Amino acid sequence: MADPKRVLMLTNSELGQANVFLAATHELLQLDPNVTIYICSFAPLAQPVASIRALDETGTADSRLRFIELPGPSWKEALFGRPEHQFQELCAIRPTVWNVSKAAKLTRIACPWTTDELCSLVTRLETIIHDVDPHLTVVDNLFTPAVTVCYKLKPKWVVLSPNTYKEFALAAQPRRQYYWKYPPPRSTIPFPVPWYQMPLVYYMVRKMYLNHDDPFMGQHAKGMKEAIDTDYADWAYISIVPPEGLQILLATRPEIDFPFDVLPGHMVPCGPMVRPCAPLADADPELAAWLASRPTVLANLGTHATYDGRHALEMAGALDVLLRAAEKQGKPLQVLWKLNKGDDFDLSDDTFKGLGQKWNEAVRVTTWLDAEPASILATGHVVCSVNHGGANSFFEAVSAGVPQVVLPVWGDTYDFAKRAEWLGVGKFGSPRHAPRVSARELGGVLKQVVLGPDAARFAERAASLAKVCGENGGGRRVAARKILEMM
Repeated sequence: MADPKRVLMLTNSELGQANVFLAATHELLQLDPNVTIYICSFAPLAQPVASIRALDETGTADSRLRFIELPGPSWKEALFGRPEHQFQELCAIRPTVWNVSKAAKLTRIACPWTTDELCSLVTRLETIIHDVDPHLTVVDNLFTPAVTVCYKLKPKWVVLSPNTYKEFALAAQPRRQYYWKYPPPRSTIPFPVPWYQMPLVYYMVRKMYLNHDDPFMGQHAKGMKEAIDTDYADWAYISIVPPEGLQILLATRPEIDFPFDVLPGHMVPCGPMVRPCAPLADADPELAAWLASRPTVLANLGTHATYDGRHALEMAGALDVLLRAAEKQGKPLQVLWKLNKGDDFDLSDDTFKGLGQKWNEAVRVTTWLDAEPASILATGHVVCSVNHGGANSFFEAVSAGVPQVVLPVWGDTYDFAKRAEWLGVGKFGSPRHAPRVSARELGGVLKQVVLGPDAARFAERAASLAKVCGENGGGRRVAARKILEMM
């Protein structure tokens, strides 16, 4: 029997980052019976790890998949729960050239912990790496304590990311293309960038990346060096000064990304790494039966994006516009809307009641879905995914061959709205009102994607890209095989 292999995975507990780790873990368990996987994260990830054990087909996951819980606040708790970061307030401002300086604090997403918390996590992770003694350490690019430790200890490590080439490869492009060729994060500037908006791109990028008004990261670096004699490192270091030999496994591939003149060889395009889940018929038989009754629009803006009452009413109005247009064309539709409430408004409000009463069983509004969104998309009954442009949401829809309407709310979610348009699989649903929505604007976009003359083209293009993404077993299998090769 071959010698056992140990893989240590260091990730944030938020599924936006952790799903690719769970997906790769599932494949590793199936591909190599001699691998033991240690997933190290915060308490909220314990249950999703347990779900991967339950889906294991080898019957050995109980002994080969272990969870190491980290103390302290998770990334989300540190970022969302602390008023000084102003995360929700900054995400709510319009993505205009005039607001770039205000949004500079959004760089804190790389490390929202206090210096003491960061030092504690770095010290704990050093001990874990020493105790596990892994053959390979797999790191979440947004989990700064783990990136810092790997730069310090220099173990054999690899980055596993739900992100795209744009987040890592811009610095490698010729002629400083990051200043003019690609729209900056958190902007409504389209791709390709029109020539007359190139000066705006230059200005916004300079403001975003060279703004020194927020000393938060500098204080971290200084405080950590003084307290535990460790040099700070984060996502930017991986992008700009990666250690020699470091490889980055990406959830994208050239066919589903923006075009780049240079694709660095240390960046491995695996394709979408969709987390495995139980079939919808097993997870929620009643919902599966309802979905099968007619074509469905799934509106799910993730777990971090929230609606206030006004935003929700505009969304309801847009869905009503779509349903009325479908009825007029004799093409009955239904809507499943996961509504993540951000303030205390009542779903019994007349607008929501009226939407439900008007369309009866054709509209379901819920604050929670028991089934995984990927299992809903995989049924083949969803004709459009309305999502916030999170990497996982976007790639799940791409993998399922479902057209999209993207309603971005922060950072790179705006890039995914533009990717949908560039790839021909959907539309930016709110370019004039982001990060909010307008019933009139969004209703018109929904009609274009689901009912309009180009609806068939969107569906055909989405189906063709899904076939590409499924090659070689899909992104999660490609990533798992690469991890095994590196051990």
